[in-house]
Amino acid sequence: MKKSYPILVALSILVAAGLLFGPADMAWAKKKYILIGSTQTASSHYAYAVALTKVINKYVPELNASVVETGASVDNVKRMRAGQMDIGAIVTGKVMYEAWKGIGMWKNMVTPDIRMLWAYTASIDYYVVREDSGVKALKDMEGKKINPGMRGSSTEATTKQVFDILGIKPDYHVGGTTDAVAAIKDGRIAGYVKTGVGLQLDASTLDVMTMTKIRLVSMTSEEVKKVKAVVPYLPFFTVPAGKIKAMPSQPEYLSWGMVVCGVAMKSFPDDLTYKCVKALLKGKDTIVSAFPAHAQMNVPKDTVNITMIPLHAGAYRAYKELGVKIPDHAVPPEAKK
Repeated sequence: MKKSYPILVALSILVAAGLLFGPADMAWAKKKYILIGSTQTASSHYAYAVALTKVINKYVPELNASVVETGASVDNVKRMRAGQMDIGAIVTGKVMYEAWKGIGMWKNMVTPDIRMLWAYTASIDYYVVREDSGVKALKDMEGKKINPGMRGSSTEATTKQVFDILGIKPDYHVGGTTDAVAAIKDGRIAGYVKTGVGLQLDASTLDVMTMTKIRLVSMTSEEVKKVKAVVPYLPFFTVPAGKIKAMPSQPEYLSWGMVVCGVAMKSFPDDLTYKCVKALLKGKDTIVSAFPAHAQMNVPKDTVNITMIPLHAGAYRAYKELGVKIPDHAVPPEAKK
C-alpha cells in the first residue's frame, strides 16, 4: 500500500486542478498567443502599439497579444519574415512597398507575402540639431555626428538614402533613440532625425528641449526635387509657420515623412485579421488617448487610398463590408480565387 501512496497523491492533485480551473480558465488556455512588433519605448509610437494591443485583447477574445520592443519598421518586417512576429504594428508605407517589390535594401529579400492591415498615422520626419552645432542647412551636416534614426528603423534607412542622393556625408552615430537623446544633450552629437507625431514633435524631441536649445533644419524645394526624382513614392509634408506647438516661432518647415501602418504576412489567419481590424475600429478612442494623431485618420478610407500593396484578405473583407471602394491593386490575389 505504501508504494501506491505517491500515485494517489498525484491523482488527487490532478483532480484538484480540474476543480480549480473552470471553463473560463480552459478558454484562456486555448487562446492563440501572438507577438506585435512596435518600436523603442522612448518613441511616442510605442504608446500607440501598447494601446493597439490593449484593444485587440479586449475585442478579440481568441487572442492573447503581447507588445515587443523592436527597432521599428525594417526590424519588424525582418522579424515577420523570420516567423518571429505575427503583426508589425509600426511599418512605414515606404518600407512595406520596397519589401513587397524587392527594391532598395530589400533587393535580396523580396517579400511578396507582406500584406497591409491598416494605416494609423501620417507623420513628418524632423532634422533636429543643437542650436550651437553650426548646422543651418542639410549641407552643413557634412562630417557632423548625426544619428540618422534609431537602428533598424525606416527613418534610419530613409535618412541615409536621402543624404546619399544629395551627396552629403554625415558622420553617422548609430544607436537607439534613448542613446541619441542623451548624446545630443551632452554634446557628443550634433543632432538626430526623428519621426514626429503627425506634424508635431515627438516625446523624445520634447525631452531634448528640456535641457538643450535646438534648431529644426528644413529641406529646400531643390533638395526635395532631387530626392523625388529617385524615390517618387516617398511622401513629403509642409508644416506652415507657427504650427509646431512646441516651437511657435518656427518658420515653414519642409521634409520627407511617412505613412505608418500595421502589416502582417498573408499566412496570418484571415478570420483573426478581420477581427483585429474590427478591434482597431472599435477601440479608436483608446488608441487616440495614447496617440492623439490617430484621430486625424479615417482608417477604412485612408488605408485603401494609401496602400501601395495588397490588403490582407481579412482586412479586405472588413473594409469591403463597410462599403469602402477598394482599388484593384489593393485587392489581395488570394481573395480573387
